Amino acid sequence: MKLSASQLLISLGLCGIATRATPTARSSTERSSTSWTTENGTKCTKFSLVVPVNATNLILEGPRVDSSFDAVTYAWDGDTWSSANATERIKGTISVNTAFNIAAQLCIPSSGGKSDILQIATHGNSFDKRYWDAEVEPENYNYIRAATNAGYSIFTYDRLSVGGSDKPDAYDIVQAPVELEILRGVTEMARSGDISRLAARQIDTVLPDFTKFVHVGHSYGSILTSGLLAKYPDLTDGSILTGFIINPHGPQYQLGVRGYQLASEAFPEEFGHLGSGYICPGAKYNLHNSFFGGGDFDPKILDYGWKIKQPSTVGEGRSAIALLGLTAHNYTKPLQFFLAEFDAPVCNGDCKEAYNLTQIRETIYPNNPVVEVHIQPKTAHGFTLHRNATGGYEEMFRFFGRNGL
Repeated sequence: MKLSASQLLISLGLCGIATRATPTARSSTERSSTSWTTENGTKCTKFSLVVPVNATNLILEGPRVDSSFDAVTYAWDGDTWSSANATERIKGTISVNTAFNIAAQLCIPSSGGKSDILQIATHGNSFDKRYWDAEVEPENYNYIRAATNAGYSIFTYDRLSVGGSDKPDAYDIVQAPVELEILRGVTEMARSGDISRLAARQIDTVLPDFTKFVHVGHSYGSILTSGLLAKYPDLTDGSILTGFIINPHGPQYQLGVRGYQLASEAFPEEFGHLGSGYICPGAKYNLHNSFFGGGDFDPKILDYGWKIKQPSTVGEGRSAIALLGLTAHNYTKPLQFFLAEFDAPVCNGDCKEAYNLTQIRETIYPNNPVVEVHIQPKTAHGFTLHRNATGGYEEMFRFFGRNGL
């Protein structure tokens, strides 16, 4: 299968070799550790993890973004990449061997027979972990609430460069290979019990003994999760990739639509501390185009999405090629691609005919008996913020359930 890798990495908003390291956990120093009980009785706690990473990033050719003027150049440069020359922009590799502080959250349901199954959810670009944890009408939009109502425990975290996590160099450090190793690290911490031991000191409930671990990704978070399935298949018992599928007919001109600006210049009160290469949509309706366009949504939820916006980095976008197209011959656990019907970044606004599932099965997951696609109607790329979100959540839980998860 010949993949349009550069088209896909551009469309997902942007627009390694690693050795084992042992992560550790500690209470957050950036903000006081917080535990609380939600309206549905779920117990949640926030904390910080120290995750060592040993990864091989890419040295990538392309313009720097030191101003919002440069961000336009970056967008045009990215939108005119072709799959033929994307790999030619790789000029070498760089080793990253350091530890990062990662802001995390664990939520445990008040009851339910699946509390021993831990969902590990990785958000995409333009948001942090609040993408899964909407504060507006949580009964209609909050994925964590829906998951715990269904009996699951759930772990979410701020990816490197956003929210309460570290914000290192936007070109050479915040790249897909490093972020994959962070996902690997937090997964290993969950499987070893380190996360439970930390949370038990902060949360007023008896934690279950987690016996199964499933992964849910969105957009760039799904790219990272797909990399986990390919490189570390034994770390997961099942996965749902939302807002992502290998699409040989990837959309064009996605970076220009996003209206990127230098984050510190466009929003100095929020992001004035960030350096070169940290970019974000410059206006609310840029976010509208990318995450809501074509979907059925309440305008006040667009306002909420804009309120919780987060930057992304130039390095993330250019380095996604390191993970796209990896084969997952040894991944044999259940996998669902969960697509929004009107997802513009993934399939030009119509996902019903935008993929070849047979080809994906044969070339990427040839030994996997369960690889499915679900199309969620009336939703766009940021599907958790649409009126039909809860219907999508129910379908995700049905997929896990019929596969013993």
